[in-house]
Amino acid sequence: MPLIVLSDKKRVFDKTHPIVPFIWLTAIATLYEFVGTGLLKINSNYWFQFYSLFEFLTLFYFFYRLSEYRYVLIYKVLMFLFVVSYAVSLILWRDTANFISLTINKIFMTCFIFIAVYLWFKSLFKNVEILNLWKHDNFYFVSAFFIYYFTTFLLFLFGNVVFDISIYAVGYWLVNIIATLILRILLIAGVWNMKKP
Repeated sequence: MPLIVLSDKKRVFDKTHPIVPFIWLTAIATLYEFVGTGLLKINSNYWFQFYSLFEFLTLFYFFYRLSEYRYVLIYKVLMFLFVVSYAVSLILWRDTANFISLTINKIFMTCFIFIAVYLWFKSLFKNVEILNLWKHDNFYFVSAFFIYYFTTFLLFLFGNVVFDISIYAVGYWLVNIIATLILRILLIAGVWNMKKP
């Protein structure tokens, strides 16, 4: 849906905005999960491992561009730590059971989001750049990521335990569905508020 809004011919959006790669990834992921996993019944374990890589790269790009290339050392350290954590997740990954790898990737992604959001707000309030956050597209994007990753952090951290007790599994994934819905709504709101180039 965010990609459809971005493609609206009636409004002129900034196609060079740093959120655009993440919106494309979201659209591709939605299409793949519907066709690949839903219709063709392809093993989704491979997809989730690759998605974690692309998810980090698009979010890294978004936040690094948003910081206007400040905090270079912090972002270099975060990139290095991601490479290490992703390598560990690949070592532990199995095509039949990838929950441990997925959890490792999600834990790092959540830590990355918390740090990047903190740096964004720190720069924002230090420079007093934006007077009304509700009219600023990046506020919606940053809020979307913060809410989504904060909400799903414990979901992935304790997911393996919960899935062993199958009576809780359905309600457990409902949290993920609601968090994803909030993410998409805020992405749409952010795209709608994007400034013209």
